[in-house]
Amino acid sequence: GPLADIVQAQGGELWLDGGHNPHAARALAADFRSAIDPRPLILIVGMLNTKDAAGFLSAFAGVASEMLTVTPPSAAARPSADLAEEAQSLGFMAVDALEIESALRLIDTPARVLICGSLYLAGEALRLNGWAPD
Repeated sequence: GPLADIVQAQGGELWLDGGHNPHAARALAADFRSAIDPRPLILIVGMLNTKDAAGFLSAFAGVASEMLTVTPPSAAARPSADLAEEAQSLGFMAVDALEIESALRLIDTPARVLICGSLYLAGEALRLNGWAPD
């Protein structure tokens, strides 16, 4: 779909996961840590206010090279600027990208790109990529 095309044009690959808690983040980080792939891992992450953002983001220490934060389509969404500040306070390079497509367009290197942090965000990514569930 169109989102994957943006990433693949740079020689990267796009991953999507609905994980939104520290346990899910640890499992995701372990999978990417064990993969033999020289490309950096860049997260496009958006979360709800009700989730443990610090616990989720911390799991990617030493695994993710960058975080691009977005705001999921939900009234309970944590603003992307707040999430970027949280990621920066944890030592990550993080940029407030507002939404998925603009985040993808900021990536200018072959990378493994993981969209994660919210089921709402996963649903939005599927919709934008032409795979919206019925």
